[in-house]
Amino acid sequence: MLSREQILKEIARFQKLTVVVAGDLFLDEYIETEMFEISKEGPFPVLRFESRTQFAGAAGNLASAIRGLGAQVSVVGIVGKDRNGQVILDQFRAKGMRTRGILIDPEKPTLTYTKFRARVPNAPSKEVFRMDVLPDGPLDAKREEKVLAALARETKRADAVILLDQIRHLISPRVLDGAPRLARKRKIPIQGSSRDHIGEFRGFDLITPNDREALGAVGGGREDIAGLGERLKRHGKHRKVILTLGPDGMALFPEKGPMARIPTVARQVIDVTGAGDAVSAAAVLGNVLGWDIETLGFTASCAAAVVIARVGTYHLTAADLARAVCECPEIGSPQP
Repeated sequence: MLSREQILKEIARFQKLTVVVAGDLFLDEYIETEMFEISKEGPFPVLRFESRTQFAGAAGNLASAIRGLGAQVSVVGIVGKDRNGQVILDQFRAKGMRTRGILIDPEKPTLTYTKFRARVPNAPSKEVFRMDVLPDGPLDAKREEKVLAALARETKRADAVILLDQIRHLISPRVLDGAPRLARKRKIPIQGSSRDHIGEFRGFDLITPNDREALGAVGGGREDIAGLGERLKRHGKHRKVILTLGPDGMALFPEKGPMARIPTVARQVIDVTGAGDAVSAAAVLGNVLGWDIETLGFTASCAAAVVIARVGTYHLTAADLARAVCECPEIGSPQP
């Protein structure tokens, strides 16, 4: 495992890398309100609007995290020809990210998560409900062709490809089959994550599921973490697996050799939104640089610790990660 000083030097090397991020693009919208009365027309709360914030979410959050860590990013995805899609494009372009691989679809709305938060006096706000804009069906053959063409074009200048499957839409079975072929043709690593379908991924260099996702893919019980990770690795014929376990840290499965465990480095948990993306962002860059699995796991855990200490969508930066690495009380060799 690399030392603290070595990791800090390696983080500085992220800016030399280019990563293609492909996946479902959502606009994360947070509406802050104050609950000030119960309606006289019915037993429901009345909320007073206070503010609205919008961030690129899902694959957009992952892309923003990788860009924030210093790497160049090319995004492959779909947005609608609407205001929400323009917000995502504007945010990407403001960060210096390449958007040529994003298809602007005039026939479909931009996917959106609108999260309403409410507060009462002398208390922080809490999410009270969510309204989603979701696809009305699977990705059709015409759009799949465009996505695969964009992937083929963008991977020509990339050091790695990462797929994020949020709702099994953009990462359709055909795209999931074609993307690893493109990466192998270019001889660059491919990494993947999926909320519910990691068991359908095949032949990836690294996958980063949590325990729920892994159990959904290959079954078994959480009491046998070593068996769970090994089954998932064999099932998909993946080279490496980082299995995140929430407060129990991570289980790390290298290409060869036994599993290793590392504890969480998180000190404060406020909102776990985006934690998986932070792990993926740090891992994909470290993997390109040839880090060992323990260094990948530790640094990715530091990245997640930064994100879960904040409310809502937060786009990780290289400075955040370097600070978290420095503040870790100890960097020791993980115990098997």
